[in-house]
Amino acid sequence: MGMKNYSPHRGMLVPFDRNFFSSDHKFTYMGRGELGGKAHGLSEMKGILESEIGGRYAPDLKVLIPTLTVITTEYFDLFMKENDLYPIALSGKRDELIAHAFQRAHLPVRLVGDLRALVSEVHTPLAIRSSSMLEDAMFEPFASVYSTKMIPNNQPGVDTRFRKLVEAVKYVYASTFFRGARNYMKATHHSTLDEKMAVIIQEVAGSRFGERFYPHISGVVRSYNFYPTGNASPEDGVVDLALGFGRTIVDEGVAWSYSPRFPKAGAPFN
Repeated sequence: MGMKNYSPHRGMLVPFDRNFFSSDHKFTYMGRGELGGKAHGLSEMKGILESEIGGRYAPDLKVLIPTLTVITTEYFDLFMKENDLYPIALSGKRDELIAHAFQRAHLPVRLVGDLRALVSEVHTPLAIRSSSMLEDAMFEPFASVYSTKMIPNNQPGVDTRFRKLVEAVKYVYASTFFRGARNYMKATHHSTLDEKMAVIIQEVAGSRFGERFYPHISGVVRSYNFYPTGNASPEDGVVDLALGFGRTIVDEGVAWSYSPRFPKAGAPFN
């Protein structure tokens, strides 16, 4: 199967070997399909970090991307076909009815074995992230259109952790066909039938604080800034920073914005 999202850095990904953290390979994939836009972007970033930045800031600062594996679109296709889900997915019914139908369906057997092996070894929080074929496009951004599920993955029983992981993967698959995604597809002149969903399972960066787990700071970086201020130009990009998880930024909460070219310039508000 060809790779629409092929990049010269894809060679840095290797097939999943069921050693999520102990393996030397921190970027892996399951299946022979597409990586999707988000995973493609992360593989590009990994290549840039390793080839151009490397140990420039070591030992004071280590720059890396948290360990991840990508469930390629091959398994999305199999899941949809084996469970005959397209009739309900394209029916236009309420989101909860679509989600329920997807939860009742069965993941492909080969995928189930790998997910079980992963969750048997890993006990840290995981982010189950969408990586559709259309995500991370410059002029038609799909940020927050599809779902991400965060799972604490701290239950003592493997069966419980495995069930929660499977539910999260199915929910991300279902979000491909939720009302918000369908409406956005129409607005951007795409067809839902053309969309395919890969899923990223990624270690959540952060630390445990009592009963909570979160990073000190999160950020969103855009290579093009449609609303530049001061001396910045659109091509200089923009960075938004917020305390805790990046959900604050996606939900348009309180964040600090600046141009990477002028990092010391004050933000355009009091």
